[in-house]
Amino acid sequence: MLNNLIKNFNFVLTYSCILALSALVTITVIDVAGRYLFNFPLAGASEITEILLAIIIFIGLPYITKEEGHVTVSIFTQKLSLIHSKIHSIIINILIFILLIFISKNLLYHGLNLYSYNEITTYLEIPKAPIAFLMAFLTLLAAFSALFNSYNYIIKKVKTSENK
Repeated sequence: MLNNLIKNFNFVLTYSCILALSALVTITVIDVAGRYLFNFPLAGASEITEILLAIIIFIGLPYITKEEGHVTVSIFTQKLSLIHSKIHSIIINILIFILLIFISKNLLYHGLNLYSYNEITTYLEIPKAPIAFLMAFLTLLAAFSALFNSYNYIIKKVKTSENK
């Protein structure tokens, strides 16, 4: 059941990322065409672009963490035995969990500060706190994805870097 929930959530994240990326491309095309063809750029395009880029990055974080698609350097790990590779994967995922919990907590506190000051963007006056809260939530999801990966390595037989 948990696997189905994660699969469905990854589906939602994937299509949310596609939607945000499509919006980013559309806004950029309209802004550039308006600027160079009509000498009339899209108002607030840079603010919307910054927000969409942050959202795209943080939407992808839980998915990448679950799939263990992050950048790795395998100078030493490729020589590990199957059991050592499994232990290594458990330790790495637990460390990633701890780091992402720390980042999520800091993003939450940052969002609370933004909320307390009613911080808004300069031109379009979009509130910044909900964006920080969304980033904190998505980072928390990524943290639990890493913890779930560790659980899978401990409980189940999971492919490691040796037999992928």
